[in-house]
Amino acid sequence: FTSTRDMLEHLPAELLLEIISLLSYRDTLALGATCKNIQAAVRLVPSTWHRHWVLQYLHLVRRNERISRGHQGDRDSDGEDWKLVMRDVHSLFARLAKCPSPGCKMQKYLRWLQGQPADCGIVRRVLVGLSMLPPTFREMTERVNKDQTSKVCFTERSKIILNWMFPKEKDFQIKLEKMLDVEKPVGKLFNFQKFQRLLEYVIEDNERLRLVMAEYHQIRSRGLFEDVGFLAWTRPSTIIEDIESSSQDENFRKHGRQMGAFLDLIMLNNQAPGIRFWA
Repeated sequence: FTSTRDMLEHLPAELLLEIISLLSYRDTLALGATCKNIQAAVRLVPSTWHRHWVLQYLHLVRRNERISRGHQGDRDSDGEDWKLVMRDVHSLFARLAKCPSPGCKMQKYLRWLQGQPADCGIVRRVLVGLSMLPPTFREMTERVNKDQTSKVCFTERSKIILNWMFPKEKDFQIKLEKMLDVEKPVGKLFNFQKFQRLLEYVIEDNERLRLVMAEYHQIRSRGLFEDVGFLAWTRPSTIIEDIESSSQDENFRKHGRQMGAFLDLIMLNNQAPGIRFWA
């Protein structure tokens, strides 16, 4: 063979698929630009391979994690056509990029985003993570154990999402060092329909994006969530009823800025009525 391209052009289809399974979507497209056989192979890969590439693009699985060859179907168990999802995710972020930056020198909880585009990495991470959260605070919690009903903690699902969404907590929690594969299970929790609804919501009105990022920073800038972090957080079970029976302002006063901001993020993800846009 006179070149790498010539060698690729003569490889059997099965071996080309094996090579593609080791690559990210971007690397696959780059290689395909030099090899017609790779281009043809990409057009034939199952939709579920595109799911893996979508999750890589959203940083929900590691960049060097290969595609499982065991998933060969055209549709995943959730019924999504991930070839279309890949296109739609790129389209949503392209639209987000045209929005005004949420950064603002006048608002202290948005100064950290001054000069950053609306689709910068941290904004993307927050929107992806927020879209994966359950719709209510109650659904994010569970009893500490079956024999102890007086306290609640975050569910395992919530802990995974929140520790991916707030990566700086890794600087404070030694226990998180053991969760080296936190990106792997978090990818299983991604739902494109929920993500699309949230993106459409914040793209439609910039004050919504500003509020999401301001509330996020109210939590992040104060260090560990409620001084212990999401993994170790527990409270008396009465907090659920107390939160549900209180107004936004009352929850800020009774439970502090971090919890108040956290509850506001849940409302934003639900596109709930009555949200106070202060940022």
